[in-house]
Amino acid sequence: MNAQNQASIAVLLTRFALRRPVTVCMVFLSMLVLGMVATRLLPLEKFPGVDIPQIMIQVPYPDASPAEVERLITRPLEEALASMTGVREMRSFSRENGVDLVLDFAWDENINARNLEVREQIDRIRPLLPADVERVFVYQFNTDDMPVFQLRISSEQDLKFAWDLLERHLKRPMERVEGVSRVQLYGVDKRDIVIRLDEQRMAHMQITSAQVRERLNQANFALSAGYLDTSDSRLLIKPVGEFRHLDDIGAVHITQHIQLKDIAEIGYELPPRRDGRHFNQSYAIGMDVFKESTANLVEVSERALAVVQAASEHPQFAHIDLMLMDDTAASVKTSLHDLLMAGLLGAFLSVVVLYVFLRSLATTLIVVLSVPVAIFLTLAVMYLLGYSLNILSMMGLMLAVGMLVDNAVVVTESIQQEGDAERGVEKVALAVLAGTLTTAIVFLPTIFGAKVEITVLLEHVAIAICISLLTSLLVSKTMIPLLVSRLPARFFVVTERRSWLKQGYLKSLAWSQRHPKVTTFVLLGLLVATVIPLGQVSGDQTDVAFNDRIYLNYHLNGQYRLAEVQADVAKMEAYLYANQDAFEVDHVYSYFAPTHAFSMLLLKPDRRLSVAEIQQRVRENWPTLVRSEPQFGFRGGNNGVQVTLTGPSTTRLQQLADGLVPRLAAIPGLDDVRSEADGTQYELQVEVNRERVQRLGITTQHIAGVISTALRGDQLRSFRHHPSGEIRIQLTYDNQLQYSLERLQGLIVASIDGQQFSLEQLAEVSVKPRISTIRRYDRQTSLRINANLDELSIQQARAAITTLMQQQSLDDGYSWSLDGGFRSFAETSSIMQVNMLLALCLIYMVMAALFESLLLPNAVIGSLVLALCGVFWALWVTNTPLDMMAMIGMLILMGVVVNNGIVLVDRINQLREQMPLQDAVLLAADQRVRPIMMTVSTTMLGLLPLAFGGAQIGGDGPPYAPMAIAIIGGLLFSTLTSLYFVPHAYCRLLAWKAHWHGVGQYSATPSAARAGAKG
Repeated sequence: MNAQNQASIAVLLTRFALRRPVTVCMVFLSMLVLGMVATRLLPLEKFPGVDIPQIMIQVPYPDASPAEVERLITRPLEEALASMTGVREMRSFSRENGVDLVLDFAWDENINARNLEVREQIDRIRPLLPADVERVFVYQFNTDDMPVFQLRISSEQDLKFAWDLLERHLKRPMERVEGVSRVQLYGVDKRDIVIRLDEQRMAHMQITSAQVRERLNQANFALSAGYLDTSDSRLLIKPVGEFRHLDDIGAVHITQHIQLKDIAEIGYELPPRRDGRHFNQSYAIGMDVFKESTANLVEVSERALAVVQAASEHPQFAHIDLMLMDDTAASVKTSLHDLLMAGLLGAFLSVVVLYVFLRSLATTLIVVLSVPVAIFLTLAVMYLLGYSLNILSMMGLMLAVGMLVDNAVVVTESIQQEGDAERGVEKVALAVLAGTLTTAIVFLPTIFGAKVEITVLLEHVAIAICISLLTSLLVSKTMIPLLVSRLPARFFVVTERRSWLKQGYLKSLAWSQRHPKVTTFVLLGLLVATVIPLGQVSGDQTDVAFNDRIYLNYHLNGQYRLAEVQADVAKMEAYLYANQDAFEVDHVYSYFAPTHAFSMLLLKPDRRLSVAEIQQRVRENWPTLVRSEPQFGFRGGNNGVQVTLTGPSTTRLQQLADGLVPRLAAIPGLDDVRSEADGTQYELQVEVNRERVQRLGITTQHIAGVISTALRGDQLRSFRHHPSGEIRIQLTYDNQLQYSLERLQGLIVASIDGQQFSLEQLAEVSVKPRISTIRRYDRQTSLRINANLDELSIQQARAAITTLMQQQSLDDGYSWSLDGGFRSFAETSSIMQVNMLLALCLIYMVMAALFESLLLPNAVIGSLVLALCGVFWALWVTNTPLDMMAMIGMLILMGVVVNNGIVLVDRINQLREQMPLQDAVLLAADQRVRPIMMTVSTTMLGLLPLAFGGAQIGGDGPPYAPMAIAIIGGLLFSTLTSLYFVPHAYCRLLAWKAHWHGVGQYSATPSAARAGAKG
């Protein structure tokens, strides 16, 4: 099938539109109405709903040693889960309060099915876990699980008894809001019923804690005992023995003559505080509000904030501050506003440029009309396909705005030149189709290829771009020729006046055709010159999660009580607030626990300093803390790089890490180098005299149970008839015992025959150092060293760290590897490079099919190399790093930049049927340079506000600028060079082909040129 027949088929839609104008108008009108309706129906979210390929298993086991947790819980779980396929990494953290085990899967895994498999494996080995493990939590994550907003509640008053107040005025009203799925309140607790046993009375009355626990569980129950069938009904039998009043608990008989109140004090108490929060230097309480997956984010936020406003006006909240933090809806609205303003400004600049080129207001308005029509059609299609409107799809629409007029410009220009709508569309039908397909097809590897985090998110950008481009193609083939054909005849007159710029281009092009060797030399020189920016552009691939805050982590040097950790945090907060203006800090939020702590510095929105500059200022004079060392970077985050040490002994790994940290810190550009290893901590070890306890008939399990009840208490069946709901019942000893080693040694343990012994008679109690956390990666004991990069690319960091580690001599059985940012950079870069190569192949195949030639697409493909040169020049001139956003820009650029070459080559192919090749090249350049310059100008001007504005993803994420700069730089450089390179390459390829087949003067006659072009 020749090009003429292909073009005839491609123009069928245009013929239909011209012959059935009313039908076409009604179709577009109905789709526009659907698009307008879709703007109200499309779910508005910050990010699209994506299942995170990660499952976390959490097993609470309070007051046990890490070694005990690892032996009894972690290893059985790891053995059971190791048989699962598709697990990329298994990480476990055994601590004194339980274990966190994380499974990472590939992004293309069905995480819901994996969740079920994990639960089945855990249920299978549940009998192997300790009997007092109450719950095993399995968590699965989705981007929809992000809270709508976080509320921080602080006051100069003590809020530890504020649970009832907050639940009554905030939590319960918030849960009733339409669209709210759950409300999480933390930092304050309901009071427990605590039964404090008197050890001396129990010893005198010869009663053990095991007896008390058994009698209380027997006295507090409710169960179903079956059914009683009567003549007309069936009744449920339910014996009820639950406690209904506090006095009921004290009245329980432990023996025939002894009640619980005789040996214990019973009352309401707050559970011991295990962590704390500060906001603006005051103790704070947190509340997170979550929405239903199908609810509109902005609408739910507005309704929930109304509840917060109503609560703040209540008299009981007069001295309580309610501070909104991480308002997702506000960040979405900010991001959408930034994109909308950038889009409107870019669209305005594009309209001005189009009017300058077209010199007709009517024609300009017709071309510009294609943008809103295509956008509304895109929204309608997205709604029908079940997509949401989020910052990623909005980014895709924003990027497409400058490209939506490309097809309309080319079609309108061709119609004006031909003086007939159908014939004008036919002349550019293949070029428009090829240009649209090559732009859209570059995203196919991203949508259907291997998945990493960036490609999963980029998929939603790609969908928006592809749909909008296809709708613009439909508009350019139907509505544009229909409207242009209705213009008066004077609009079809093409002026012969050429601008001095166009005349200069045509003269220089003719000269380059007469001097092919010089042209080749100049083009090669431009390619070689790219080594200048290539070596200067930094390859910064580390994640930039936030630009509106700084995380300050406290690396604890030992084992401390909560109040001691709080003191260090308060000292740092005082330093930050003393320099609040100099550091441009708006608020400080801190979290602290005995094992870790961090502060989050919320920066002023109108600050002048960058995040790096603020960090430097804070670091210069920050105070020396007694118990911790501060460092920037969120605990466990991916904002840096990691070196992982693996070996059998955690103690030896800590020693190796202590030796490596100062060496790594000496590498220029590596900051905040810290080991995961915690400082020295201690534990009380109770070593039972097995021979003696066996003679006395006492088991070690019984001794452990007595100690457990004394120190951490026993959880009994809940008290379910309290006005505030179900509350816990805790059985324990008096407060003094928790802080007295002497009283622990004197703890009474009873034998089977009733004899009583002190703990020191049965065991030796001693204080010994211990490991606070046992970390295992892929079932191997490991330890990681974290570092942040400062003016050091990830490639440079890899080279420097690898050189250092290769010089280290590790013990047998110990090894090291690079993880964190190194791993994510390698995976992401590899996937992106493969996707770019696949996109290049797809572009070639599309052009080869449309040109019906294996040779001619190479003339266009060469312009891609020039575009990449332009990217590096642009990044170097603007001092922009080659980050992930820039790589996304390069991927988009590949599909856009070939359009110029396609339009030019397609026209040369048409003219070669009528004239010699050199004449065809010059005439094609003359006829296509104006639409090329118009489409390039509109695309670049549409991105200009993003390139030099402050718009960021989500309002606080990575900036759009590197992506926009990469596209603009590559497009500008490629256009200026491709206007010479494509004609030059076209002629050279035909000359080489003709020489290969022995054809003579390839440009002398059309037939000879056609013979050389076959391929």
